[in-house]
Amino acid sequence: MPVIRYASTQLRSLPPMMKHLILLAAVAVLVLGACTAPAEQPDPLERYLPAFDLETLPADFDASALPRYDIRLKIDPETHKVEGTARIRFRNISGRPLNDLYVRLYPNLPQLTGEMRLTGSVTLPDRFATGMGWVVEGTAARITLTEPLPPNETLDLEFNYVITTAERDGYVLFGESEGILSLPYSYPLLAAQTGDPTNPWRLEIPPPHGDIAISNSAFYAITATVPSDVTLVSTGVEIATAETTPGWTDHIIVTGPVREWGMIMSENFEVESLEIDGVRVNSYYLPEDAIAGRAALDQAASVLRVYNRILAPYPYKELDIVQAPTRYLGMEFPGLNYIGLDTYRGQDHSQEWLVAHEISHQWWYALVGSDPYRYPWLDEGLAEQSSLMYWETLYGVNAANSIRKLRWEIPTQWAIDNGYDDLVGQEATAFNGANYEILVYAKSARFFDALYKELGREKYLEVLQTYIDRYQFETPTPDDFLAVVREVGGFDPQALYQRWILSAEGIGDIGETK
Repeated sequence: MPVIRYASTQLRSLPPMMKHLILLAAVAVLVLGACTAPAEQPDPLERYLPAFDLETLPADFDASALPRYDIRLKIDPETHKVEGTARIRFRNISGRPLNDLYVRLYPNLPQLTGEMRLTGSVTLPDRFATGMGWVVEGTAARITLTEPLPPNETLDLEFNYVITTAERDGYVLFGESEGILSLPYSYPLLAAQTGDPTNPWRLEIPPPHGDIAISNSAFYAITATVPSDVTLVSTGVEIATAETTPGWTDHIIVTGPVREWGMIMSENFEVESLEIDGVRVNSYYLPEDAIAGRAALDQAASVLRVYNRILAPYPYKELDIVQAPTRYLGMEFPGLNYIGLDTYRGQDHSQEWLVAHEISHQWWYALVGSDPYRYPWLDEGLAEQSSLMYWETLYGVNAANSIRKLRWEIPTQWAIDNGYDDLVGQEATAFNGANYEILVYAKSARFFDALYKELGREKYLEVLQTYIDRYQFETPTPDDFLAVVREVGGFDPQALYQRWILSAEGIGDIGETK
C-alpha cells in the first residue's frame, strides 16, 4: 500500500512513460505479495524426530494432546544423588476445569527405597499462583490452582527436585548394585489423565509385585550430566554430548511418544551394536560377562526381526538391552530393556526368553498401553504369548510346546493343587508375591494361547495387528481387545475369557464362590 500512495501523489509531475512503469511495478508488487505463502510454522515434532519413525504415527495422532517434558538433571554416582529441574507442558484433556494438578514422586515408594523431594515451590504462570501439598503417602504432589485450568488449555509447570538412593544387594530396580546405578522414575511424572470428568487423575499406589508407572504417552527432551567416565543408557536417542565442566559430560537426549523415561549407568559398561531394519540395537554389559552380552545382542536382533514382521514395525530409532541388577528378572521401559545379570551367568536358555519377553513389551506397553494397576494381565499375557510365537518361529512347534508346558501349564496346575489359583481379571493389589507371576503371566498367557489355537496363526496375527493399529499410543481395556477379536477374528472369545480370566479352581465367576 505505501507504493500505491506514493504513486498517486507523485504521478502528475512525471513523464507518461515513467508513470506507466511505476504503475506496472506497483501492480507487480501487489500480485507477488498476494501470492507469497505465509511463513511456515515450525513443526512441533521436529525436535523429537531423531528418536522415532514419523511414519509409525496413526493418521489421527494429536501430538498437542501429549505432555512435553524438558528435564535437566545431574547424577553423582558416588553420592547416589540426582539434582534436577523438570519443566512440564500439558493440556487439560479431562473435559472439565481442573482445580488441582498432580505429579507422582515414585522414588518415595517403599519398594524403591529412595527419596524424592521437591525443593522450593512449583513455578507457574502468574494467573495460577498456587499452593502445594504431599498426598498418596508421599508418592504424589498436589498443586492447587487459584484459578481453574479450562478444558483443552495448556499449562507449563516447573519443579526443582533432589533424589537420593543407596547401594543395595539382591534385586535392585532403583539404586546401585554391582557397580550399576539404576535410576528409572527419576523426575516428577505427571499423574495420568483419564479423560473422565468425574475422576480426571490416576493416583493409585502400585503394590510391590506389580509394575509401577501409570502414565500417558509424552515427548521428552533431556540433558543428563554424569561423570565423563560413566556410560549412560536411557530411553530415547542421544543426539549430542559435551564436556561442559572438567570431568563431567552433558548427554542431550530426545524421545518419541513414550510412556515414561528411564536411565541406568555404569563406568564398567561395554557396548556392542547392530542395525536391524533401520533400528540401532545396543547391548550393554559388564566386561566379565562379555560372551553373554554379545549373545544378548544377537538375541535382541533376532527378536526384533520377528516382531517387526508378525506384529508391527518397531516405532523407535534405537533399542537398548542392558545388563541390570535385577537378578534373573527383567524390566521394560520404552526403548530400554533391563535383563537381569544372573541370566548372563550360566542361564543362556532363560536369557533368550527374557530378552524376547522384555522386547515384546515395546509393543504391549510402549506402543499399545496397558493399565498395569487395573489390568496387569493384559500386557503380560500378550508379552508371554508373543514370546512363544517368536520361539515357535525360530525353534519349531515341539520347542514351543515345551515352553507351554514348563512356563504355563505346570505353574498353573501347581497353583490349583496348592490353593493359589485365583481370578486373573483383578487389580494388581488382589495378588501377592506368591501368585502374581503364576496368574498374571502364566495363566493369562493360556487365554491368549487358547485364542491362538482357536483362530490359527494367520487370523490371530491379524487380530493383534489390528489391535496395534487401532490403539497405538493409547491405553485400551480388555473389552477393547475382545471387540477386536470378535470383529477381525470372527469368533466370540467370551467362553475362553470366562474360563481363563474370570474363573478359578474352587472359585466361580467373579462375585460367586463355589
